[in-house]
Amino acid sequence: MIKRALILLSFPAFLWGCQQTVDTERPTVAINSPLEGAIIYTEDSIQLAATLIDNSGLLQYKLVLVGIDSLNDIGADSTYSVILVEAVPKESRLYDLSMNIPLPTTTFNGGYRLTLTCVDVEGNEALRDTVSFVIRNSNDFIPPVINAGGPTSDTLGFGQGFSPNGTITDETSLTYATIYIGRKNPTKTADTLYWFKFPFIQNNEVSFNSGQSFWQVDSTWAQGAYRVSYTAWDNYSGVSSDIPFYVKY
Repeated sequence: MIKRALILLSFPAFLWGCQQTVDTERPTVAINSPLEGAIIYTEDSIQLAATLIDNSGLLQYKLVLVGIDSLNDIGADSTYSVILVEAVPKESRLYDLSMNIPLPTTTFNGGYRLTLTCVDVEGNEALRDTVSFVIRNSNDFIPPVINAGGPTSDTLGFGQGFSPNGTITDETSLTYATIYIGRKNPTKTADTLYWFKFPFIQNNEVSFNSGQSFWQVDSTWAQGAYRVSYTAWDNYSGVSSDIPFYVKY
């Protein structure tokens, strides 16, 4: 009887000693290249170098490259992006990721953000590492030039107005140009007083002649902040220019 009691008492201790420890530790990711704020030309491609580390073994990594803006705050998100999910060879605990990411010749100039994360064999996800840099298209990285104005005064009253003046030009291929007049922070379509896209662009230039159009403050203009905004594109860059003014009666 005594011997049997000893066996029963020792059995739970044997089970406790065989329990496995659950791995909850996150893997780590560090992007070594490109550097923050780097300028990358399309002909050079993106040379990605990163280090992935985990205590139990790495399963896969995920890379996301998106445009975040252009040299002049024109969104480049829709021009080029990459999402890549790949397995880590042999589920290594330490993996040096080295990759060449070619850039299409149509890549838009602007700011881009590269984000990298990974998952270990236990399903733990690393805190992502992110680097932001500028891509310049080797064919043409100079955006259009907007040299156009708005009201000569920063405040307009009833009956006062202005005409657009100046030019929008590009060295190689001006393809798109618009002018917008309306509330500075429009929340409704009715806040747009005027929007016009120039249908024909000759010699890569749009010219505003003095007196070509005239906008006069009348009873339809509410008091508040307004802006004249010019936007232009060539094949690889976008640019915008805002001229703020106020309407006050």
